[in-house]
Amino acid sequence: MQPISLVSAASYLPENIVPNTFFTESIADGEKASNSNHPMFKGTEFRHHVAEEETAISMLEQASRKLGDRLNLDFSKDVDIILINTTVLDMPFTGCGAELAHVLGAKPSWIIDVHNGGCVSFVYMMDIARSLMASSGAKTAMICNVQNAAGRIFRHPENRKLPQSAVPGDGCGVGYLVANDSSPVQSIIRRSYGEYAKDMTAVSDDGQKWWDPRETPMHIEFTEHKLASIVGRGNKIVPEALYAALKEANISMQDVDKLITNQPNHTFLRNWRESVCVEEKNHIHTFPEHGNLFGAALPISLARGIETGALKKGDNLLLGGFAHAGDYACGSVVHWQGGE
Repeated sequence: MQPISLVSAASYLPENIVPNTFFTESIADGEKASNSNHPMFKGTEFRHHVAEEETAISMLEQASRKLGDRLNLDFSKDVDIILINTTVLDMPFTGCGAELAHVLGAKPSWIIDVHNGGCVSFVYMMDIARSLMASSGAKTAMICNVQNAAGRIFRHPENRKLPQSAVPGDGCGVGYLVANDSSPVQSIIRRSYGEYAKDMTAVSDDGQKWWDPRETPMHIEFTEHKLASIVGRGNKIVPEALYAALKEANISMQDVDKLITNQPNHTFLRNWRESVCVEEKNHIHTFPEHGNLFGAALPISLARGIETGALKKGDNLLLGGFAHAGDYACGSVVHWQGGE
């Protein structure tokens, strides 16, 4: 397989910072949010919400230009592949890839809007890029994640009453891959569990389908049974993927220097790092400030590790997590060399 390297990442976060009071003030006197004490919905203090006029493209452009400045990229020459996962599309049917290429002046051979993979789509797209590079001769790829559901769905006045609405935050992260071994990706593990796919359910109180005209907002349905199942799956399938990635890279957990995962809540973050014996200080994440960033959590946390110096040259970086209600899990090892 063609060797590839993950050499850098950059992020963008909306200006609008939302505190916990934004959600508690929406609950009337005497009204109690269901599931409000469940650990799945606890822990974050702040989160960012996209503004009304803010688009996935505008978020992607800002993160991409930051990446371009960091690596001195000429987008017209230095991006052969663009892969994008977006939580809430700006327009139905149409992805973001073609428009992003246009606003950046890029001329990629491949533009793919990747809808599956969810919270681990960053790793999933790394593997797609690796396969395209091996088969097509492409040399560079930009992989992009946009999370914008918090400000578009979860901030609705009716949805704000639901405990799960306080957890998501919005943001955008992009990573840059090159077809060489300068900061080599040593393993990528992808696993799918289709039997769990239907457990991520979008519903509305009026019973309408998500595409029907409506007066009540759509929200993600959680029940106590479903929450217990998701917690159990996450605590099983993510460590399995992480250990499989270590095995494929031929290193042990004692060789792991830094860990980056998606960040649903503090409970998962703690359980996952303990499963691979990583100290809390070596688990790079942004959950207290930014909440659950869905697929954007991996590249945004990677960018934080680069910008703060927490991720150091020579580190063995372990990436991983799971998506939705457990339909995907991924793991990857990168021997980080910090291509600035």
